[in-house]
Amino acid sequence: MKGRDVILGSLMKRPMSGYDIKLVFEDIFSHFFDGSFGMIYPTLKQLEKQSLITKEVVIQDGKPNKNLYSITPQGIEEFNNYLEQDMQKDVLCSDFLMRMYFGEYVEKTTLIKWIEDEIEIKKYNIKQLQEKKIEWSNGITPSQEICLELGIANYSAYLETLKLKLSELKK
Repeated sequence: MKGRDVILGSLMKRPMSGYDIKLVFEDIFSHFFDGSFGMIYPTLKQLEKQSLITKEVVIQDGKPNKNLYSITPQGIEEFNNYLEQDMQKDVLCSDFLMRMYFGEYVEKTTLIKWIEDEIEIKKYNIKQLQEKKIEWSNGITPSQEICLELGIANYSAYLETLKLKLSELKK
């Protein structure tokens, strides 16, 4: 999965500005896709150049003009091709897990601090997803609900393992 696939999929629902797409990346996809803001605009330019999306300049009173992007029939075909491809292996990139792996080179107190910090992050992530589930309860598709539920389950399992290992480490 590439950023271009995610952008095309986002545009399947409705035309969006680059800022709208950025909000989707930060709000909806932040728990399972790492897309940077710096990737969005170059990708939009590339997709427009390839005629997979179009750009409409919307004149706004008292504000800068807004570029509104829409998916083209070729873009829909490209997105559908992505959906038909074999799924790629998930890629996990975790600074926390790398530090845990090399934890033998730090003091035990540092290791404990890292785990305690990660516990707080996971609690926050669970809370965020639970709030999103309530916020999105009207109009959420079954497959979107699966994404939320798996995110909550993943963070919850991670959290329970961290708590268990932290208590063992503190003994």
